[in-house]
Amino acid sequence: MKLPFRRYTFPVVVTAAALFSGSTSAQPVKKDQVDSDSRGVRVEYNNEKPPTDPEAACTRQLNHLRHQLFTLEKAGRNNIPAHQILAEAEWLHSSTRDYSRLANRLAALRTAINDPASLDAVDEQSEADGSWGRWYTEWFLKLSASYARIDALRARGEQPKYPLRFLDCINSPEQLTAHLDRLLVSNPEVDGIKHCRELNETISALIRLIVRDPPTNYSFHPQLKAALLDFLEKARNPKTGYWCAWYGTAARPRRVDDLSLTFHIVSYLKGGISDWPKVLDTTLAIKDKTYPAGWLSSGHYLNHNNMDVVELFRLGWKQAGPPQRDAMRVEIRKMLAWCLHDSLQPDGSFRVFEDEDDSVETSIYFATSFLGRIAYFDKSRRFWTDEDFPDSAEVKKSISGFIRAHFASGGEGGHYYHGALEELGETDPR
Repeated sequence: MKLPFRRYTFPVVVTAAALFSGSTSAQPVKKDQVDSDSRGVRVEYNNEKPPTDPEAACTRQLNHLRHQLFTLEKAGRNNIPAHQILAEAEWLHSSTRDYSRLANRLAALRTAINDPASLDAVDEQSEADGSWGRWYTEWFLKLSASYARIDALRARGEQPKYPLRFLDCINSPEQLTAHLDRLLVSNPEVDGIKHCRELNETISALIRLIVRDPPTNYSFHPQLKAALLDFLEKARNPKTGYWCAWYGTAARPRRVDDLSLTFHIVSYLKGGISDWPKVLDTTLAIKDKTYPAGWLSSGHYLNHNNMDVVELFRLGWKQAGPPQRDAMRVEIRKMLAWCLHDSLQPDGSFRVFEDEDDSVETSIYFATSFLGRIAYFDKSRRFWTDEDFPDSAEVKKSISGFIRAHFASGGEGGHYYHGALEELGETDPR
């Protein structure tokens, strides 16, 4: 399963030509150029006074195309090419200042949305390098998409048809370490790039491929696992126990703790980490802060973040002291109430935040996974309380009905719907 998109923002200043011509790259921002009112890609504008700066214009285009695509998905139209292009465009918009390339991706997205050939198109393995993600151009996005397909094949007792040559570029301790070191440190005021999402996706896929579930038809360097674990130790914040992205320079970094990165590392290592009490204290302490260094998104809960939080709670429960457990119980009840009363919809879907969710399919998965990981549907696995939830069976039935009615049109090709059904203890309808 690929890692869904998380938005990281920073202000940008570019010329209008850089946004629309496709020929002029954006320049790194200077401190005295930044408008003090700039709020990044989530900024909303009054329609009575159209924005004139290029970032706002780009945001408007992206929001419009995203809404079109989500509307088609809700209507049962399957368009995997457009969803992949959208994910890459979102990354370019929030993590880079490459507006020439973003303009090209937005044009490709518009074409894919309107091209009948995109409907029901299948993402097949590349014969050239063995990867999936044919509508991505970034290696880390292909890596994430490829792991999802390799994992799905493994679950069926099958192997990829072609050799996984796309992994050759990191298949030595030196290559892997150099690649990850480059992603660990971001200095966007110098080069206009934030590497945090690329780091997150790359680490998440490689832990599963190298440490947890090595593919049977590809041989990793015998020291690659040790090199990856060494890097993870370096990337951890000793003060908080969290894993983090670095900003500035490697010599004098400013560490920014990342909930998602920490969740992925801890969960894919199956909770086998040190300093659990510190990790739990940090997780509770950041509950009112904004993601990535907190739980909230635009001041509200998000099922995706809540799932990350409760999985850290679940994996660390046995290591927690009584005060920590009491605090975690309080927070789980708050998140559960929000999920059931603010997020869950009458048709069994969950509220979609188009500026946060990758697709309708991922919005269903993360909400269902949140409920599954707190064992809302299964009291025998309920680690945090012994209370009953009498409405859980009806909620489960409603969610399952929505998934089965929309499985074929999932924006992620059904991979996340499959995972949601697993959380419900049900089987894939295919």
